[in-house]
Amino acid sequence: MKATQATTYRSLQAFLDRTSNRLQTLQLQAATGKKLNRPSDDPTAISPVLSARTQIQAADRYIETIATGLDRISNMDGYLNGIGNTMIRLKEIAIAGVNGALSPADRETYASEVNQLRESLLADANASVDGKYLFAGFEEKTPPFVLNLDYDPDDPTAGPAVIYQGDTGVVEFEIAPNELITVNLAGNRLMQDPIDIFGLVTQLAAALRSDDPAAVAALIDPLEDAANQIRAERSLKGNIGRRLEIAGSQMEKIKIDMEAFRSRYEDADLIETITQLQQQEQSFQAALNVTGRVSSLSILDYI
Repeated sequence: MKATQATTYRSLQAFLDRTSNRLQTLQLQAATGKKLNRPSDDPTAISPVLSARTQIQAADRYIETIATGLDRISNMDGYLNGIGNTMIRLKEIAIAGVNGALSPADRETYASEVNQLRESLLADANASVDGKYLFAGFEEKTPPFVLNLDYDPDDPTAGPAVIYQGDTGVVEFEIAPNELITVNLAGNRLMQDPIDIFGLVTQLAAALRSDDPAAVAALIDPLEDAANQIRAERSLKGNIGRRLEIAGSQMEKIKIDMEAFRSRYEDADLIETITQLQQQEQSFQAALNVTGRVSSLSILDYI
């Protein structure tokens, strides 16, 4: 009888230990919402979970980089739009300046407006965001364009009307594994290559001030070419912006897929967990009651 009672007690105690451990596991799962809280919970799940987390972190970095690139392209597009509109107005002035009915005073008025528009072009070409100049290449802390005070349209050795102080550095962002995309635009390419827009505008002002309709007329087609130069760069940046948007959507999808994959291994089904927790609590309580009764038995109960 003693051997049978001891064996029963040990069996009940082992069951209590197992139930208690299972109860603690379920309580932890219910509290954290995760069924994988330590490696011993499911050793086979560790590798896929870690892999998913790594890919999620990588996707987050790419998404952040893409958002920064989109901000740069968006800011750039706004200034390119402003430059394009200014070029349209300059061509309108050139066309109007050819009118033989204009007086020298009228052309002088137009020349003053052209000078103001050149200042507007200079301001847009020197645009900065967060203290960084958009069109300076790698020289982001240096204003890319400054007026050449020694400029003389009749002296080819005097240099350009506006001097470019930036460089031709290419800023590339990695938006996907092994995929780089250019998110900047060097100002000399935008404003001076192949057409020196500042020089062209300066010539227009000089021709108007000199009351020379023929010289003004000769600048109409070059002004259109200069406007096309701006439009071409804006179009290229628009294509880059579109590519960034597509890459961002792809990374968001990858992140969602990896989150679902990780969740399948790591996250607990709270309804199922709570149900099991209640069942384990009932089993544990029942085992405690039985164990209490067995442990209270003595030889007197059989006399």
